[in-house]
This record gives sequence, structure tokens and C-alpha cells, in this order.
Amino acid sequence: MSEDDLRTMLAERSGLDRDLLWYPVHDVPRSLGLSWPLTAEQAEGALSDLLDRLRRVLPAPRQECAGRRYVYLSEITDRYQRADTRRILERIQSRGATPACPAFGGEDYDPRSERGWGARPSTAPDHGGKPNWAWWREVREAGPRPLYQMPDPYLGEDEPPVDRALGLRERTGDSAAYRAALSAAVREDPRQIDCWAHLGSEAFERADADDSALPEALGYYQTAVAVAELSLPSAFTGVLAWGELNNRPFHRALHGLGLTWWRLGETVKAAAAFGDSLWTNPDDNQGIRYLIGQAKAGVPWSQAEED
Repeated sequence: MSEDDLRTMLAERSGLDRDLLWYPVHDVPRSLGLSWPLTAEQAEGALSDLLDRLRRVLPAPRQECAGRRYVYLSEITDRYQRADTRRILERIQSRGATPACPAFGGEDYDPRSERGWGARPSTAPDHGGKPNWAWWREVREAGPRPLYQMPDPYLGEDEPPVDRALGLRERTGDSAAYRAALSAAVREDPRQIDCWAHLGSEAFERADADDSALPEALGYYQTAVAVAELSLPSAFTGVLAWGELNNRPFHRALHGLGLTWWRLGETVKAAAAFGDSLWTNPDDNQGIRYLIGQAKAGVPWSQAEED
């Protein structure tokens, strides 16, 4: 197999533009000790190695925090599902990610106030019927924490792309057109976190009938979360309240990521995602407190559904 043929195959399998793959393929003889042309077996090995390198996570920001903090995606997994996620993140970083900023006039979230769970009963059960509020003890022990808001997820002055895509699906019932509209939006601007999250949700809903849909959903949700994380301060200990609308796409993506990992049997990773959800949004408007106990206990998705 020639260098040109290998580059074409890598583009097909990675979903990346062929022109972006010139150097990694050209470097195969040096990096893998091979010579052109490659045998079929050598080509498959080279493709596997190249795809693995493309999917390696970006390192997390330096963490200098003695207490509980947000756990970054790259601390939970060492590989992205999508081959283009790392390049998307590098592209955003090179242009400068918009940082999260203080919300609600610089207020703190105080778990001991009436707005927090501290004023509510602590006996609500999870799906398994047993109370599980260990996460809330961490929140209370941390005390007041600053409230933040993510950057505006709907860039530009026109109707948000996610709303246009949802409107298209509502008018036509065409799921393929809906996916195409969301995909076009993230190709144009990969910072569209809500479009990534909705792509993940659509793929998750197809999983019963399509074996490839769950890995697809995982890739979309990971990309949404990783893009959002670029806006967080390092060693992030703040709160991203659901009441701040800009934070909701991030929480939707985290929720979907946890559910997808759980359904794939990755309960430890699912529990980590759910833990991040509850740490950053302790008011838990999504009901994550009913999920985290089972994920931590390693309860399979199928059994949880039966419960």
C-alpha cells in the first residue's frame, strides 16, 4: 500500500480531512520503522497506531487544589471516542477559548442556605431504593463556593443552530435532516456545545436499533464536555447553577456522557461524570442523585432499567 492510499484510508476511518493527515502518514516509516509500500498487515497496524494517536486526550490543566474539585474528562479517560476531538480542541485553544465568568453578580452558592439541599429532606432514595447522599456531604463540607456562568453557547445574532435543527425535525419529522443540520453547525463552529449534546442525544435514542449508535453518542458527548471544559478555570471548584441558562448545554452533555458510559458498561467512568454533575450543580435539576449510587455500585444498565 502506498503513502497516498494509506492517507485515504486514514481519512475514511478518522473522519478527518485528508490534507490534515499528510504529516502523520508521511512520518510512518520513521515512527514505525516501516518502508513504502506497506503490506496489508503493516497497513492495518499503521492505521491502528495512527488512529490511537489521534484519539489521545489533551492533558488536563495543572491542578493545585487540596480539596474537592471538578474532575476533567482527560482524568477519567485516556482516549476520545472520535478521532477529530483532539484537533477540534487544539483549534479552539489556538484561537483562544472564552472563559467562564462570575454569575449572579458574583454571589456564592451556600449549601447551608434555603436555596440548597441543606433545607430539604436527606432521605430521597436512588433507583435502587437506598438513600445515597454521600455527594451532598462533600458539597456541604466544601461550604460556600463561587457561582459561574459558561460563555454564551449560541454564538451570533441569528436563531441558534440547535433551534433551527429542532424546528426542522418538528416540521418534517426527518431525523437524517436533523442530524445533518446539527453536524453542519458544529463543522462551521465547533464551540456549539448544545449541537454536540443534541447529536449525542439523537444517537443515544437510536441505540436500541443501531449497534453503532452508542459509541457515536459517546463521541459527541465527550466532544461537548471537552469543548466546554476549555472555558473552566484550572482546579475548578465553583458552581455552574442550572438557573443560569448558559450552563445548561454543559449539564445536558455531562448527563448524557454519564448515561452513555453506564449503558456501555463503564460504570466507574459514568459515576465520575455524574459526580461532576452534582459537584457543579448541587441543586441537581436533572435527578443525577438517583443515578450515581447505582453507577458507583457497578449495577449494570439493564438491571437498573428493570429496577
